[in-house]
Amino acid sequence: MIKYEFALPDQDQLFQLYENDGWNEFLKLPKEKLHKAMEQSWLVISAYDGDCLIGTGRIISDGVINAYLCGLIVDPGYRSQGIGKEMVRRLAVECSKARLHVQLMAEEEKAGYYEKLDFEVFTLGLKYKFSG
Repeated sequence: MIKYEFALPDQDQLFQLYENDGWNEFLKLPKEKLHKAMEQSWLVISAYDGDCLIGTGRIISDGVINAYLCGLIVDPGYRSQGIGKEMVRRLAVECSKARLHVQLMAEEEKAGYYEKLDFEVFTLGLKYKFSG
């Protein structure tokens, strides 16, 4: 049975989860920095199968108006079982209790997944292009 906790995952397990999915090929972060990003979040949820971390997600927020869902990841071997959906649901409930407006940025091809979880496209997202 999958258990969910509003708690920071172990640094080594977190790093391995990101490695398993290939996220760290893009991020290129050492495990200490990846874990620090989690520590600085407003809320973190972790999903476990026994003692094994199989999913995580987090909310970055000012605690007053805005909340941003990010870092939602489920181990490839555990996908399509509703784990990501349940983590999003639990995070959204906590944000709702705090009266925060939940938003997220996602790659265009992932929009359909989030639309099934009651998100809607509402704006254009841009990122700063660093030169040099």
